[in-house]
Amino acid sequence: MALRSGRCLQLTDITVPEVVDVRETVTLSCSYDMGMHKLNSVKWYKDEREFFRYSPMMPKSLMFFDVEGVTLLENSTVQICNQFMCSIQLHKLTIRSSGSYRCEISGDAPEFKLAHGVGNMTVAGKIN
Repeated sequence: MALRSGRCLQLTDITVPEVVDVRETVTLSCSYDMGMHKLNSVKWYKDEREFFRYSPMMPKSLMFFDVEGVTLLENSTVQICNQFMCSIQLHKLTIRSSGSYRCEISGDAPEFKLAHGVGNMTVAGKIN
C-alpha cells in the first residue's frame, strides 16, 4: 500500500480564510503531492469559475481570467506556484468576493489525473 500511495496525485492541504475583513489582502494556498505524476496545471476557481491557472509546461505559464469579486494581487512576492504548492493573493475585496474557492491540480498525459480541495470565504465589513 505504501508504494501505491506514493504514486498517487493528491492535494495535501488547502488554505482559504473563513472570514476576512473587506480591507484585507488574503492569501489562498494549496499544497500537493504529485506522486509519480508530472504537474500539468494548478487552477483556482471561485464558485466554479476559473480565475487563475499555472501551467508550468506552457510558454505562458500564468493565466488570469476575469471573475466578479476576484482581483489578484499580481507580482506579489507571496504568489508562488511550483511542483509542490501554489499560493496567490487577492485584494480589493468586496462582498462579492465571498464564495467557494477551489484549488484543482492535474497531472500530465497520458492519465491527466485530477485532485482538488475547496474552502469557503466570507468577506465582512463596511465599504466606504
